[in-house]
This record gives sequence, C-alpha cells and structure tokens, in this order.
Amino acid sequence: MIRGARGFTLVEMVTVIALTAVLGMVVWRNLSLPVRAFNDGTRRAEATATAQLAMERMSREIRLALPNSVRIPADGSAIELLRTSGSGRYRAEANPADITTDPLNLGATSDTFQVLGGWSLGTVRTGTGLAQCLAGTADCIAIYNTGSPSTCSGQAAGTRTNAWCGDNLAGILSANAVTGVLSVSRSAGGTAWPTGSPQQRFYVVDTAVSFVCSGDSLRRYSGYAISATQPVPPGVTGSLLADHVGSCSFGYQAGSASRAGLVSISLSLSYTTLEGATERVTLLGQVHVPNSP
Repeated sequence: MIRGARGFTLVEMVTVIALTAVLGMVVWRNLSLPVRAFNDGTRRAEATATAQLAMERMSREIRLALPNSVRIPADGSAIELLRTSGSGRYRAEANPADITTDPLNLGATSDTFQVLGGWSLGTVRTGTGLAQCLAGTADCIAIYNTGSPSTCSGQAAGTRTNAWCGDNLAGILSANAVTGVLSVSRSAGGTAWPTGSPQQRFYVVDTAVSFVCSGDSLRRYSGYAISATQPVPPGVTGSLLADHVGSCSFGYQAGSASRAGLVSISLSLSYTTLEGATERVTLLGQVHVPNSP
C-alpha cells in the first residue's frame, strides 16, 4: 500500500455516475430527434413513392380500357376492365374500283376484312376463334361496345353490346400487316354480330385486367378468362402493387354523349412509427376513360 494514496469514495462514484447519466440523456435527446425525424421522413417518402407508383400504373392501364368495359363491385374494393392494344376502322363496303378490297360481313360468324387506313395495330395473338378470345389465350376484336345491358342475363344472347357477355367479340384467326387484312371468328357464340359501329370502328382487346384491394395489399391480375360476372379476385396469381394498404376504394361514373367516363381511386398506406402510432399516406386520383364505342 502506497502511503498518501486516496481512492474514490462511494458518494463520489455515485455522483459521477449520476452526472454521466444526465449528460448522456442530454446528448441522446439532441441526437435522437434529428435521427428520428430523418427516419420518419424516409418512411413517409417511401410510402408516398409506393402509392404514387401504384396510382400511375393503374391510371395508365385504365386509360387503355375498352370503352364502357369498366366495372366495379358494390363494395368498391376492385376495378376490372378489358385492356385494348389498338384500334382501327373496318371496311363496310367494297371499293368498286378495287376488287381486292374486303368489307366485314356483320351477318356472318366468321369473316375476313380489310383495315382502313393501313396497318397500325402491331403484333396480335391469334387463335382458333371466340373460345380462345374469351379464355384469354388469344386477342379479340370488339365492335360497338356500349356496355348494354349491365347484366348479361337482362337481354337475349346475340343482341347484347356488352363485351363481358361476348356477343360483340370475335377471336382473331390471322392478321396480315402487309395487306392490313384480319380474319376473325365468333362462330363458337352461335350468333352474328349484334350491330355494327356507325364509325366502322373496332378495338383489339388483349386481356382482362383487375386491380383488387384485399387485406393489406393491392394486387394486379391479368391473363384470365372474360366472364359475364366479375371475379373478385380472379382465379390467377396476382402481382403485388402495394403493401401496408390501410384502405382503398374505386368508383366509376359512366360517360355520356358530352363527357367521358370517370374512374376515381382512393389509396391509403399505413405505417406504425417507433412510438407505436399509426401514420397514413393517402392519395386520391381520377382517370378519364373513353366511352365512345
């Protein structure tokens, strides 16, 4: 033992520990607030980016909807549409000066016709007729889709201009981009076209698309069969668009002679903070969709 050496007393040690704790708390408070603010800002930015990306993806495909093909269940939890990949005009009458021109015979269940104005439809999937079109394995053409009647059981088969019923759809058998000639068939439906288009317009439908909110996720579905009743969700595997979904809803106002249809979307993402509180990021969107068949 060294003479004159002194140690720490218990009081001194407790005092130092207390001062150190107080100093540590001051430092922690000064550092934790900026760190927490940064984490909160990052989380909100990520949530907003996720919601915006989902809204943009839905809006882009909704704008491609076949006129009057948008449908929404009563609870507003989903939206379904027939997506178009192109449109054109069919020849209604043969050109007397050119015997090679080929009009569309609306009274026949299968026919070949010439696209007016040249070929601009791109690549199409061909099949053997209406059955493949309705199954979603081949592209279809739709003529004068007014969406009437709203339920397929409300009118006789062969008279309905609602593409979900299948009366005004035909499967594409072949497509010649050089001559602009399409071969189509709806013979599996057993009826001819219910009516023609006053503007001789047709649309190419490549797939049915659904966006469905279920639980805490928003998913996209495509490539499934066209059905008279809306499946929620469709019987195929969906792709995740957003998780942490607190709520979402869809609305649709059908168009009229003077305005386009309007789809409304509300999407809210929820996150739990470090303190256990719930934060929400909510986006509202509206998409105009064509309604002129």
